Amino acid sequence: MQRRTGTEYMRKIDFVFYHEREIREAIQDARENGGKRSVHRKNHISDPTAAEAIRNVTPLRSVRVHGSSLEWPEHWLRVIDAVYAWCDNDRLVVAKDRYRNEDYRCTCAKLNISEAKYYKLFKDVRRYAALCAVQLGVVKVC
Repeated sequence: MQRRTGTEYMRKIDFVFYHEREIREAIQDARENGGKRSVHRKNHISDPTAAEAIRNVTPLRSVRVHGSSLEWPEHWLRVIDAVYAWCDNDRLVVAKDRYRNEDYRCTCAKLNISEAKYYKLFKDVRRYAALCAVQLGVVKVC
């Protein structure tokens, strides 16, 4: 669990959304090449099939993404999935376009909304993401 100030945890949330694809790939890579991790030795399981099953269901502690260590990456993906499931159409378009680095004016024109509405929708998405992150325990707000 990470204890962060307001701007720090929002930066972490933005980082996770901007690098969603890389995080998913890092998790998949860790799962596929994770034979080096020795969960079965810690738990004294001699059955290789059982050891593999336990290794695959045990949450990853961290992965490296863009030179940074991201703790509990699968929890972060649950945050992303929960946010996208919560979003209505406009919020979803704003969030996805924003995290793909699309200029806000293009998104505003696409949705026929004002700049103020765009930033309100984006703020709603970030706030909900923060709430999900706190609920899942990946961020602790002081």
